[in-house]
Amino acid sequence: MSNKVEAGFTLIGLMDGTTLNGFLRVEGNPLVQRYNKGTNVFVPDFEASGFPEANLPVAVVIIRDTADGDVMIPTAGSIVWKYNGVELEFGDDDLCTTDGLEGVFKKIDSRSTIINGQSYNLPALQVRKNLVPISGYDNDRLSVSGAVEVSGNSVAFSDISKEVIIQETTGNAYSMSITDDKGFYLVTENDSLTAKCNIYKDGNELSDYNGITFKWEKLLGSGNVTMGTSRTQVVANADVDNVLLLRCTATISGETISETVTITDVSDPYEVYFDITGITGNAIRANETAVIAPKARKRSDISQVASVSSWSWNIRDNAGNAFTLTGKESATFNAATASISYADIKRAGMGISGSVSATIG
Repeated sequence: MSNKVEAGFTLIGLMDGTTLNGFLRVEGNPLVQRYNKGTNVFVPDFEASGFPEANLPVAVVIIRDTADGDVMIPTAGSIVWKYNGVELEFGDDDLCTTDGLEGVFKKIDSRSTIINGQSYNLPALQVRKNLVPISGYDNDRLSVSGAVEVSGNSVAFSDISKEVIIQETTGNAYSMSITDDKGFYLVTENDSLTAKCNIYKDGNELSDYNGITFKWEKLLGSGNVTMGTSRTQVVANADVDNVLLLRCTATISGETISETVTITDVSDPYEVYFDITGITGNAIRANETAVIAPKARKRSDISQVASVSSWSWNIRDNAGNAFTLTGKESATFNAATASISYADIKRAGMGISGSVSATIG
């Protein structure tokens, strides 16, 4: 019997470790802020009088065991937040005191968050002030590291990150987030989750979704596969071979916006991890080339599966569009590894992501 596996990667963000996987779930407004060129007008304006605190973006740390999908609670005092690689420090009132970022963020040691119908108290970071122009008028990155306890041992995690979108205002300045009812994990056989698209304008979620068109896609190593056209999309085990990158694209008032999330099915017998060489951490610097080698292994005992000799690749640029690496003829190709240079990263808008797939057995 053969088994299919899928996985996604990005060169900026978490690369799956041996037992843990994690992401920053943003609640409230997305981490998106736009500006009117030559002015101090920001959309949304997080510092505007009367802006609801409940609408401020909050990044919640979610760590899960890749073997069974259990939510792991980070060890108290282990969390370290960084913005654009600069470690954030906090005062007694939990507000950021780091030079140049005073009061921009508030540390939350324990925030009640619902995952699959259950409440968990997890560390989080709230945005309190405008993010433009902290480091210029380009995208920023929020990241976190820490540790969890596994079978009495402390296991560290690092470089879980989320891109902060900073853009010049064009059109109506809409932004999007995707939420679900299971924390983007399928844990048992015959499991399913419902993903939902949420659209914001000027910091407020739309109350009327009439007239908006939706397109859901599975971003696979072999190419993109269209799913539904409603605001919500059901995803079942049969849709996910270990990991699925799910994208929603919405068109509203002639403007198109999209968002991508990662869904993991821990009921699959195999999982994929990435062996990355040629760089330090997950970011490519000048004169560096990253060599990415996907590996498949049994989820039950993480023994490596050696029978995969070639993978199908589907590469995208920082905006999510198809992107052709140097030396390749298209964005999709078959190979055991992929090499990504700093020149590729620059051409792609300083970020590259991709999907891989293979058949085992």
